[in-house]
Amino acid sequence: MLQKKLSIPTTVSRVLKYIPELQKQVDNLERRKKELTNANCKPGVLNTSQIVTPIVSATCLNDTEIMVQVSLHSNVAATSLPLSKCIKVMENEGLHLISSSTYSTFDNRTFYSLHVQVHDYVFLKMVQLRSYLFH
Repeated sequence: MLQKKLSIPTTVSRVLKYIPELQKQVDNLERRKKELTNANCKPGVLNTSQIVTPIVSATCLNDTEIMVQVSLHSNVAATSLPLSKCIKVMENEGLHLISSSTYSTFDNRTFYSLHVQVHDYVFLKMVQLRSYLFH
């Protein structure tokens, strides 16, 4: 496909619009860098005593099974996010619990592992969506 060469005034106009956008991106990156630099952590060492938000990861084991792992401060686990609440959320999202486990560490962290399976109707919707997007 041949592209039409832009005129010099059009090129200059586009450049003049693009430069402020780039400057905005640079400013945002510099602000983010400053925030991270001023954060209460050292390189490679995260201060977990102030983190209250759970860290969640999910791994697809196959087309219908997912392993969800949650790491959180033990105080949060005891008060606002017990394992039972995680299970209820998963079930409300159409997932079936196969197994779960929990353990706590000496540094006041609690870990949940939930092995869940996608119900048939959710799986079918995922397959339909996948076929819609990729075909």
